[in-house]
Amino acid sequence: MRLLPLVIALFALGPSHAASSRPAPKDELRTLLAELIAADTSNPPGNETAAAQVAAKWLREAGIESELIEPSPGRGNLLVRLKGSGKGRPVLVLAHLDTVPAVKTEWLTDPWALTEKDGLLYGRGVQDNKGMAAASILALRRLKQEGGTRSRDILLYLGADEEVGSGQGLDWMMEHRPELKEAEFALNEGGLTELSPDRKEVRFVALQAAERVSRNVTLKATGPGGHSSAPPVDAGPLVRVAAAVARVGALTFPAHLTPAARLHVQGRAQATPGELGEALRRIAASPDAPPEDAVTTVARLDPALGAVLRTTCVPTVFKAGTKSNVIPATAEATVNCRLLPDADPKAVRERIVAAVNDKDIQVEMDVSPPDSPMSPVGDNAMFRAVKAAAAKVWPKAPVIPRMSTGTTESATLRRAGIHAYGIDLFALTPDDARTAHAPNERVPVTSLQPGAEFVYLTLKHLTR
Repeated sequence: MRLLPLVIALFALGPSHAASSRPAPKDELRTLLAELIAADTSNPPGNETAAAQVAAKWLREAGIESELIEPSPGRGNLLVRLKGSGKGRPVLVLAHLDTVPAVKTEWLTDPWALTEKDGLLYGRGVQDNKGMAAASILALRRLKQEGGTRSRDILLYLGADEEVGSGQGLDWMMEHRPELKEAEFALNEGGLTELSPDRKEVRFVALQAAERVSRNVTLKATGPGGHSSAPPVDAGPLVRVAAAVARVGALTFPAHLTPAARLHVQGRAQATPGELGEALRRIAASPDAPPEDAVTTVARLDPALGAVLRTTCVPTVFKAGTKSNVIPATAEATVNCRLLPDADPKAVRERIVAAVNDKDIQVEMDVSPPDSPMSPVGDNAMFRAVKAAAAKVWPKAPVIPRMSTGTTESATLRRAGIHAYGIDLFALTPDDARTAHAPNERVPVTSLQPGAEFVYLTLKHLTR
């Protein structure tokens, strides 16, 4: 990384002549999204500058200045400030431009060409997270065109390196661009707008206000090793670690509802049919002591929802041995734990040590306090804005808080004192949502325009 970023300021006095050739508003999101997806920003290596330049062009055509900031060549971060009156602190809107890689032979379509097939739009990043980037760009263009006085500045940050640690992205920007810390609220990814399997009804709009904390646990054992033809009487490192992994894999932590999870369950209980709805209603009726059988039912029917009702630990990596005829002298396994934001890491480690039940196995785990605080889930400007926007776009869908299973960059913002919230602008079925990092990432065509309107209306309400 270079000590100083390459900073390119992009200025415009007004809309360019190219703006007149743009498609009608109903086609803008699809056109912009196609251009962003065509810029392959698979991380590694990233190359986010290619997508940032597309975004800068669209903003420039609307007379909006942007700044391209590269901590290293090709790793572009785009920063925009749409001025308001200053009556309120700024709102930060962010989306990341990098994507996970794609293997072209595993896809039905070209991953880097937005393609419509059977009412669905396919392309790497269409969900995660170029759709959010495109909708945010268009929202700023629209707000700029409307004019008037906004109560807050809008900071738009289109970032690099979210998929591989943020060292070239938000972490770097938070250190070098302190204006990001001026924000009172942030609007990010991480929410959930659920579409029924028949695609006829939006069931709910979930606003992410919290996320679990990822901590890796390493289990290690050593021993004499030797030739496989003469095995020792005592179990070797591989056998001992394998047995420990099996015991940890069977470990279940008590169910516990954080404030965000409690409100989420209560909101979904009334809108969810069948066996899952019945289990949610039982949990909602006893949130301080959720019935274990009901929690197990939720985990079976909706693993993502079940995962936020407790801390989980899952074995993910095993390292041992070099040849089939050599007894390994060392063995090591990694267990990935996802802690609830209010969990005690020391207590989690103690449970793991007890499950391992082998004094000769080292259990290594970071037991510092969790670093993912929760954003407020009561009545505030963000909740009011999202509810007002959702009421116009999806009138029958309730807005409820959510705690996400995975991590987002909102944790970094919350540690800086910014109230960060996550949305999913596109209404997706559960099957659609599971394609985010998988082959054939997709969104329904009919979800595109409502998603763009949702982002625009949320920002309009936030800055009234």
